[in-house]
Amino acid sequence: MEHLPQNHFGCILADPPWAFRTFSGENMTPHRCAEDHYRTMTLAEMAALPVSNAAAKDCALLMWIVGSHLTEAIELAAAWGFTFKTDAFYWVKQRLIGGDQADLFTGDLPEPRMGFGYWTRKQVEPCWLFTRGKPKRIEAGVRQVILEPRREHSRKPDCQYERIEALVGGPYLEMFARTARPGWTSWGNEVGKFPAEVAA
Repeated sequence: MEHLPQNHFGCILADPPWAFRTFSGENMTPHRCAEDHYRTMTLAEMAALPVSNAAAKDCALLMWIVGSHLTEAIELAAAWGFTFKTDAFYWVKQRLIGGDQADLFTGDLPEPRMGFGYWTRKQVEPCWLFTRGKPKRIEAGVRQVILEPRREHSRKPDCQYERIEALVGGPYLEMFARTARPGWTSWGNEVGKFPAEVAA
């Protein structure tokens, strides 16, 4: 991250490559591990990244998290110089029915897709908001719930960018990015894995 401008970014989006394993089946065999899709990092490795150097004095950090790593998310944000503010988004992972996200006749949404979990079966993924200094909220009408189909492993909905841009000002940095977006600085070892998105 040394090449990034210092004290520059007013908003940072992060989807940390948490190191953990999921299990399924009668014999509890490893299944759909994050390590099968990308290189994961330990909390110590991620905490050592110089994120605080890249962040502006007043900066918002939006971090996607998993339920088993809530305390780690707070520790990681603190290591980067941020404090927890609120839960920003909840992505309800929809199942596609016949290629449609909702019933065209009734408008009913399908049952959210059911994933694995240590206790309950997971159907949502949260994104928390952390701050340092006093970043300003731009719009008060940004919705919390995201209803979008599940995509490739760990790939988040594109609408997150529009919501974040409406919520807080930039310059914008996406960490652990796997696609590029106009108006954003993308950082990570998988940038370009998915096609670049066009800003609305």
